[in-house]
Amino acid sequence: MNAYEIVMESRQKLVEQVISNMKKGYIFTEKKWDAQVLAPHNPVSHVSYKGGNRIRLIQQVVEKGYQDPRWMTRRHLQEQGYYIKKGEKQTICEKWIFTKKEKYMDEDEQEKVREVELEKPMVSYFGVFNAEQIKDFPPLVQLEDQELSETMKIGMDCICSSECRIIECAQPEAYYAPGLDKIVLPLRQMFKDEESYVATVLHEMVHSTGHHSRLNRNIENPFGSIEYAKEELRAELGSMFLKADLGISMQGEHFQDHSNYLKSWISVLEDDYNELFRAASDAERASIRIMDCYQEYKKSPEIGRKPQNIKDVTLTPVK
Repeated sequence: MNAYEIVMESRQKLVEQVISNMKKGYIFTEKKWDAQVLAPHNPVSHVSYKGGNRIRLIQQVVEKGYQDPRWMTRRHLQEQGYYIKKGEKQTICEKWIFTKKEKYMDEDEQEKVREVELEKPMVSYFGVFNAEQIKDFPPLVQLEDQELSETMKIGMDCICSSECRIIECAQPEAYYAPGLDKIVLPLRQMFKDEESYVATVLHEMVHSTGHHSRLNRNIENPFGSIEYAKEELRAELGSMFLKADLGISMQGEHFQDHSNYLKSWISVLEDDYNELFRAASDAERASIRIMDCYQEYKKSPEIGRKPQNIKDVTLTPVK
């Protein structure tokens, strides 16, 4: 098989496993997870795996029961003097190439090199191994558990770094209103715990990145439609990525449970398994944008937005 066929076969197998999970009522697992494990990275190159590759490696963590988020190529391991345990198999990751370098002559007849966009992207792939598959690899240094007060502090910093206004009011829904570019939340005391509050905040913040002035996704769709379900999948994945990147407990629940969307997601993925990778890519872009704003706010907190409380509001929601 060529590289494209290998990548597509790998995608299909992953989506079949995700669909199987969804039919049981969840995306990856019923278990609670350490956020650190859901942030796969290469400790040698210091690269964090993103988008569809992140989904691939999370699924392997679930399937194999790994407790280590570190993944490396065979070449990196050999360079570091480590060996793969007997019988261990690699996990395929994909890489898409959109540009190439070409030589050209400038106006002074000097040869230079520039990067140009390919007419058709090229796909390649590479294999990685989890640290638990490596003989005598140094143990993982575990992150200390966050106190709930620290979780709330992270959540409030996210709110204050939001690119759109976030308000709390005495009503039972959590949603993003694209027309007014606002996130509306129930009062904080209506949530079961602090993790659930922050999980809901992050979910709605991912929706807000779809605004036409930001990442410009198709987010204004009628409730119950396939396109509406697709955006919910992006928000679900994006909030999960953010919790992992922020080190927030995975035990929180969203204010609106995602189980109602599972049947729609199954239908979408069965029709086109590439949709999971499009969703993961969009979710990654959303989480990166939110993290960039969060980091910028942490440098200059005095310029951030403050959450506000209102008594009543009538908006067109994206939940």
